[in-house]
Amino acid sequence: MIRATGWTFAAIAAAISVVLAVPIGAGLAGVAQIVAFRSWIAVVSLAAAAVVTLVMLIAPRSSRAAFVPLAVVLTAGAVAQCAVLGARSLGDAAPAEKGDKPVTILSFNTFGAVPGSVLAELVEKHHVDVATLPQTSIDVAQEAATLVTQAGRPMQALDATSEDTPHADVVMLVARDLGDYPTPTLIPMGHGGLLATSTTGGPTLAAVHPLSPRGRPDMATWRRETREATDLCAQTPGAIVAGDFNATLDHPGLRDLGPCVDVAREVGRAASGTWPASLPSWLAAPIDHVLVDGRAWRAVSFDVLPATGGSDHRPILATVAARQ
Repeated sequence: MIRATGWTFAAIAAAISVVLAVPIGAGLAGVAQIVAFRSWIAVVSLAAAAVVTLVMLIAPRSSRAAFVPLAVVLTAGAVAQCAVLGARSLGDAAPAEKGDKPVTILSFNTFGAVPGSVLAELVEKHHVDVATLPQTSIDVAQEAATLVTQAGRPMQALDATSEDTPHADVVMLVARDLGDYPTPTLIPMGHGGLLATSTTGGPTLAAVHPLSPRGRPDMATWRRETREATDLCAQTPGAIVAGDFNATLDHPGLRDLGPCVDVAREVGRAASGTWPASLPSWLAAPIDHVLVDGRAWRAVSFDVLPATGGSDHRPILATVAARQ
């Protein structure tokens, strides 16, 4: 009886491990939220395996064999998660070459908690060309642009908010030496989006913030909007699309990027998480991304920066270079 129960629990654990490792149903409520935290799944699986092993050791000798299948399954599940994370920590970074004109992109969901002076410091410190800023007001962006301009690098602040989206602010900072972007347009997304096209030959830029998958009523919209964000990159030659996607590479919207690439994945940093900023990056969910048209750009570097200014997201910094 005990042995049969042990195999039953092992079978259940195996099914759950497969669902979370592949993952199956990553677009569904419940599964979508859990699979965003692969490191947590690995830690919990290993902890559960340790507990089962400890119970096995103190159980009567005649009952110990019943615990072996469950311990093995839990350990295998943790190993599977670590294998995926390990694969996403491998990449082919392409160092900047002589003659390159790299473009550095900062994406930072400021949560409305980061002042313009802090943004300006980030932009200046990392010589940022484009900053996509979900949940940031145009006033804050303009303050940052003014400070960076006064420091010697002209910067433009872009927005396309409307009366219908007063709490869905998504703005951009763009260096003027990248190009002129006079008429940005609103991308209709749950938390806002911004599309900017240059009149002087600069790349098409998009800042996105799809609806977050908070529960079952939001899932269909979340799936559609994350797909629209990646399609925007795939269907726009030379595009740079960045922001808080509210999705990881495991979720349906980011499974197929077409000709586009995720810069973090290209350089082996796709396991580094950005939300919540209160967690170490290795435990957080990697839901902030920079996507670029891989036909036009090659990835040079990607970093998750330290928690900054009270935001619940960590900033990300990507550098790409135009293909010759």
